[in-house]
Amino acid sequence: MKARLALVGLLLLTASAPAADLPESGAEIFAHHDFGAVNFGALDTVAVPWKLAAAALVLDDPEGGGVSQAHLKARLQSFGFLWPERIEGADGTVVPGTDHPLGVSVGEVTPGWPPVKVTVANLGCASCHAGPTYAVDGAPLPETAWLGAPNTSLDLEAYTRAVTAALKRRIEAPDELLQAVRTLFPRTSKWEMASLRWAVIPTARRRLADIPDDGSPLPFPNGAPGLTNGVAALKLQAHASLNEVEAGFTSIPDLADRTFRTALLYDGVYAPRGEPRWRPMGREDLTPAHRDRLAAVTSIFTVPSMGNSRANAHRQIEATERVFAWLETRRPQAFPGPVDRASAARGADVYARSCASCHGTYAGPAHQPRLERFPNWHGRVGSDPARASAFTLELTRYAGAGDYGAAIDPQVTGDYAATVLSGLWATAPYMHNGSVPTLAQFMLLEPRSERFLVGGHRLDFRAVGVAGEQAGEVRVYPAGYRPWSRPAIYDTRQPGRSNQGHEAQFEGLTVAERWDLIEYLKGL
Repeated sequence: MKARLALVGLLLLTASAPAADLPESGAEIFAHHDFGAVNFGALDTVAVPWKLAAAALVLDDPEGGGVSQAHLKARLQSFGFLWPERIEGADGTVVPGTDHPLGVSVGEVTPGWPPVKVTVANLGCASCHAGPTYAVDGAPLPETAWLGAPNTSLDLEAYTRAVTAALKRRIEAPDELLQAVRTLFPRTSKWEMASLRWAVIPTARRRLADIPDDGSPLPFPNGAPGLTNGVAALKLQAHASLNEVEAGFTSIPDLADRTFRTALLYDGVYAPRGEPRWRPMGREDLTPAHRDRLAAVTSIFTVPSMGNSRANAHRQIEATERVFAWLETRRPQAFPGPVDRASAARGADVYARSCASCHGTYAGPAHQPRLERFPNWHGRVGSDPARASAFTLELTRYAGAGDYGAAIDPQVTGDYAATVLSGLWATAPYMHNGSVPTLAQFMLLEPRSERFLVGGHRLDFRAVGVAGEQAGEVRVYPAGYRPWSRPAIYDTRQPGRSNQGHEAQFEGLTVAERWDLIEYLKGL
């Protein structure tokens, strides 16, 4: 959820769009609400001038395709954005948008003086946290989105670079660019067309001139499919010191059972003020007060992901409280492939003996258990240390200042928090940095791939994870499979992407016990 593109930022124009009415449904808020981030200030970092960016992307597509809404949809899907026909996984009916991807908030802003009108697009929760459903053969079904599941194909690095390159080239032919805007968005007013021509395009041209033709608009890598760089994004918003190599990458989790956490993010850096940072949680501890305190902490996530100011993020606490009330009831998509129930029952015993002390106790049938207790364990298991060391004291001071001083207790931990495993099967590739394509590889039943393709992938329901075959040095998709979005190579030799760690936890298990454990994990 961390694409940043400093393109426009007309600094004299500081007013923002009026706040939208807040929907009643927490699922609807999660899917469509902009959390106050559709504003002119966000164009300095995260947001884009939607109509110009869309027009540039379709004009600059190396594969052609003409200027049409169908081409725009295909172009954005190539970066992993979902543009579904249906949304599932909510507590009621949530209707997808028709003119932009799920999780992209779009709205008109009319800031300052002289009066300028521009349509702004910004990322929302569902851009990263709504994934495709899957068929019984493991094929993704992007026409149906499951709300709260990870979008493990969303490649914000590729999207950011493509928008930058397209605008750099197409902004030098403004008449053609504006004609494409009229074709894609025929209801655009004369006021907005004039604003684009006389204010937005000239300012964007000046900003883009400072970016090398083959460079990124960001001072850090933004990730890969399903991989984000949130701490680096927060440093950008806080004007904090950036490392020479910002490689604190994290993969996108499923959001089921998040209220069992007592500290948030992969390192537990954010905890509610006044609560123990690490304490065991049972279902009886999931009180509305605890849930609301987590929601208040979560509101600050809109600062790095959406370019909100801390003050504006703090005003979104009511919205995040409604989202958390929905998340408390949400269940992940049921595993769509076959499950050997006898093997899963044996795997439940393996899990209780070998995994529950860190990852929590599940109760109920082995093929469909529910989390009942979560220890909130934290520590180190030999995995790549880049993310655990990325959060700095400078950032804790920034996060805990102002309105958030009473809500958040930010602390550098240097550890990793044990993961909630609910919905695990849909979150491949695994590890905190998405460096292992399958559970079979994670459990050392197969060698861990050094390089593999991810993005638009089919799932392997036996190994549980990204389906692929070894071709030379790179694990690739099976013959005949065409991914729905553009894949990228994940190279575990790059900074922050090591696939080492968590090996010792499997050394005492037999091969049969590991396969039984995989069967059990399918049901979480």
